[in-house]
Amino acid sequence: MDNKNFTLNFKSSGKITIVEFSGYLAAGVTEALVPKVEALLVEGCRNFLFDFSGVTMLESAAVAGILATTEKIVDDRQGYLAFCNLNDVSLRVLEMVGVFLYAGCFDTPEQAIAEMTE
Repeated sequence: MDNKNFTLNFKSSGKITIVEFSGYLAAGVTEALVPKVEALLVEGCRNFLFDFSGVTMLESAAVAGILATTEKIVDDRQGYLAFCNLNDVSLRVLEMVGVFLYAGCFDTPEQAIAEMTE
């Protein structure tokens, strides 16, 4: 389907890596997200903020990739992960799969960054 386009934009704010997700998150998210996050973890990055402000849809394959990435950051590397700008559907789905047992959830990037830099 042509509407399953997404983008990931990686940027930094101090010691925090912000990943801006947008579009229709489907199976390809895992292939785009995991190698980049793993490389950043090897480089020493430990704080990540996943900004969902541009997300229009979240498929189960993308959820599985996000959950696996969450575990890599938090369990494997003792990092910190936060999510922000989640729409109601994304919030409920990620809550149901247990992502927020590992990660923080904030309304805005500013709130997340403030919490992560304390």
